[in-house]
Amino acid sequence: MTTEMFRGPVRFLTIASFVTTVGSGLYLAGSMLFFTRVVGLGVPGVSTGLAVATAVGILSGLPLGAVADRVGPRGLYVATQGVQATAMFLFPMAHSFAAFLALVTVAAIGQRGAQAVGGALVARISEPGERTRIRSHLRAVTNLGMGIGAAAAGVALQLDSTAGYTLLILANGLSFLAAAGLLLKIPSVRPVPRPPGARRMEAVRDRPYLALSLLCGVIAFQYDVVSLVLPLWLVSHTAAPRWWLSLLLVTNMAVVVLFQVRATRWVRGPLPASTALRGAGFLSLAGCTVLALAAGVSAPVAAALLLVGVLLLSSGELGLAAGAFEVSFALAPEHAQGQYQGAFNLADGVVRAASPVVLTALCLEWGKPGWVVLGVVLALCGLATRPLTRWAVRTRVLPVPEAPVPVG
Repeated sequence: MTTEMFRGPVRFLTIASFVTTVGSGLYLAGSMLFFTRVVGLGVPGVSTGLAVATAVGILSGLPLGAVADRVGPRGLYVATQGVQATAMFLFPMAHSFAAFLALVTVAAIGQRGAQAVGGALVARISEPGERTRIRSHLRAVTNLGMGIGAAAAGVALQLDSTAGYTLLILANGLSFLAAAGLLLKIPSVRPVPRPPGARRMEAVRDRPYLALSLLCGVIAFQYDVVSLVLPLWLVSHTAAPRWWLSLLLVTNMAVVVLFQVRATRWVRGPLPASTALRGAGFLSLAGCTVLALAAGVSAPVAAALLLVGVLLLSSGELGLAAGAFEVSFALAPEHAQGQYQGAFNLADGVVRAASPVVLTALCLEWGKPGWVVLGVVLALCGLATRPLTRWAVRTRVLPVPEAPVPVG
């Protein structure tokens, strides 16, 4: 960091992010079993509730980001942690679908709101050239935290008890409270005044910005390739041993943790960001093609091809994250960072909501040709980011942002 005053805030934000993602790892590993075995809901009911909550959460990011622009992001970010903690603590008392739906929706609003408000907070406690690097650092930390949390949840999963599953949920709630306490150590910063003539919800009218957000959402299908499709592809279409999947997932996490920050070094400005996104698209094409080739070959060859494919996709993740972070910050007006982060997440979330259906149809049902089609689509989206970025740059004056001003 180049600003001595704000080493502390970034450090507190990093620790808070790590704490919450350890809790989230615990929650994600055991939540489905908690809701079905402890709360007493059926799998279809839980799936429906989660889908509704996700949709509401996606829509909440934009208005909460706009509120952060008006009142300042620190206090609102703390509030989102409190909201999520409250939902976690109340889950053990929810024994009906209505109660579950209400609480899971509140938790989703807090979680999605935190993404937009957290982006605004990064923008206000750091200098412009540091924001992408900080977000990448946070992404590396959160991947590590999720992995640790998921591994720790294995103890409760092995016990297979009501107390164990409940403990996972409550521990997640405690992680949000701990994070809120850490975030209170970050000084509040003044909102950037809205210039005369600026519209209240200008982000939703910024067509090149929204178009870039949508393309980033499509390229981000590669995230779900590793987490969603790869396990099923390995088990049902290749001869690789099932235990190889654990090594592949650990490899993906390790690449992100070790190299995400380094991937941002040359991403300085919108056009270099589009170059990173273009590279992510081509790496996705290469990774998808290699994964397709893993079907119909011997176990050792399949294992090697799967590893190469995951390494290619993981490398693409690095460029995608760095490029997406940079365009989301660099193309947003300083007075509206919160709503622009919310708009970026909204567009990304809407597109990625279709990811499970699209990936299942292409990769698992169609097979090898579907993998190649997916890779070609991701590569074309990466190519399209360049002209869209040039359009975005032409339609705005990129200001020199103010230095963050602490107010307490």
